[in-house]
Amino acid sequence: MSQPYDPGQSGGPAGPSDGRFPYGEQPYGQPQQSGAPLPGAGYGQQPAYGQPGSFGSYPPAPPPRKDRSGMRRWGKILTLVGAVILVLSVAVGVVLAVAGIGDVVDQADKAFEVNPTAEQYYDAGDTFQLFSSAANGVPSCEITGPAALESGTNTSTEFTFDGSGVESFDSFEVVESGTYSFQCDSPAVVASIDASGIFSGVGGVLLAVFGGGLGGLLALVGIVLWVIAGRKPRTV
Repeated sequence: MSQPYDPGQSGGPAGPSDGRFPYGEQPYGQPQQSGAPLPGAGYGQQPAYGQPGSFGSYPPAPPPRKDRSGMRRWGKILTLVGAVILVLSVAVGVVLAVAGIGDVVDQADKAFEVNPTAEQYYDAGDTFQLFSSAANGVPSCEITGPAALESGTNTSTEFTFDGSGVESFDSFEVVESGTYSFQCDSPAVVASIDASGIFSGVGGVLLAVFGGGLGGLLALVGIVLWVIAGRKPRTV
């Protein structure tokens, strides 16, 4: 037969007891003697924020979107200004270059050779230059007419005459209209080439190249700003 349970005996089904607290209970505020956790230990505690399975955890809010309206506006402005500069520079540069080079070519077509003499009629205010080839060297020329000539602007000019390149070595301005006679000790070429036509042609080419390049660069920067301003911010 089984013996009746004695609360004072140790090793009972409820664990050791000193007789004052049956079934192994401990007085309030005393530590648990066994290694088991206190009843309800951890109840109501929340896992660390963001851990899997935790209650009340939410994904972090997306960062506020930056105001990029200013960047977008500047992108549009730079794109428009760059496009306008590009188109105008190329258009005006091409017109100046064609007009200037065409003027030089027309005047060069009216050139004539002095070998050893030649005559040409000029109006007052006209200018002309003397040219020589590298093979012939710089000739010595004498020019006579209704009035003495004035020295013109000494600009270095080159062009092709009868398949050979010639370079200017002297320039004159006509004071009085009339026919002028030329006499040179070696072949020379006379041409009424206005320096403004040369400057116009060169300036037109430079304007088209550098002005168009600047406009293209501004337009490219504007497009980049426009694209960056329109991109959505990355979310983590």
